[in-house]
Amino acid sequence: MKLPASGYRAMPWKNGQGVTHEIAREPVAGDSFLWRLSIAEVAADGDFSRFPGIGRTISLIEGAGMELDFTQAPGKRIDRKFQPFDFSGDWHCRCRLVDGPIRDFNLMVDRARIKAETSVLRPGDPPLDADIGDGRLLVYCGEGQLSAGDFRAGAGDTLSFGPGRYRIEGDKATALVMRLHMLRGR
Repeated sequence: MKLPASGYRAMPWKNGQGVTHEIAREPVAGDSFLWRLSIAEVAADGDFSRFPGIGRTISLIEGAGMELDFTQAPGKRIDRKFQPFDFSGDWHCRCRLVDGPIRDFNLMVDRARIKAETSVLRPGDPPLDADIGDGRLLVYCGEGQLSAGDFRAGAGDTLSFGPGRYRIEGDKATALVMRLHMLRGR
């Protein structure tokens, strides 16, 4: 299924200090989620919202970058576009912008029920093959155009697939490819 960028829903951050554009989530409503995709607009230094029990993967998609300071772990400078970084939603996180506003892509998952893996497809890379059993495949096209399954996506669009085998192609595309695997016994 194609999720066009024009359909993303703008909403305030959980802590009220910014705006995010929710792409998709499961379930589609409620306070808790199994997984969630969004793009945050970060216009000023400040604290990230906390999400206890949630695993987070963040990737810079626009701007010069940011420095993240954690009370529970070493800090991290994020200044390379489309370079995923994983951290715990339990951690207190303070963001300092490197040089002006940024936009970042966020994948959040319930750690007790899902294991997430994020890889990057870059221009010139061979096609990626993804096998999804009990879980979900999510592909965010950051730049260029790509295809997966019977769908095409342009810059800013996301593709979402259930169980199956998929080939992700786009010789001039940059994309975040997220494999969500349900944990057994949960």
